[in-house]
Amino acid sequence: MTKAIALSILYSVSHIAAGLLLHPYQTMQSLVKERVFAWMTGVPLYFLACITVLWRWAFVPVVQLVFSCSSRYFFACDALSFISNTLVFFCLYWQILLAYLFLRFRLLIDRKSL
Repeated sequence: MTKAIALSILYSVSHIAAGLLLHPYQTMQSLVKERVFAWMTGVPLYFLACITVLWRWAFVPVVQLVFSCSSRYFFACDALSFISNTLVFFCLYWQILLAYLFLRFRLLIDRKSL
């Protein structure tokens, strides 16, 4: 029973996270109306924190070990910082978009309730 509940919660959270990525306007509108999953507006920050930990302590050391980044002319070692910066840039802009939509819909709902 507990496994089914955990899977249901995991499915709901991943479904909302995918909605925030693919359809942020519609998903954020329903999140603000329902107010139960309002904490999910921070999904990009959670994603960025997890990816940063995995990137720095798992992925980069493995790539440096496998490709021996001591050689100066290997492109993959130089591309690591570019990929990392691109990922951070995407997550920050995604978070800014979600924060804007959250405030926009929150103010709209507050005006209607007055």
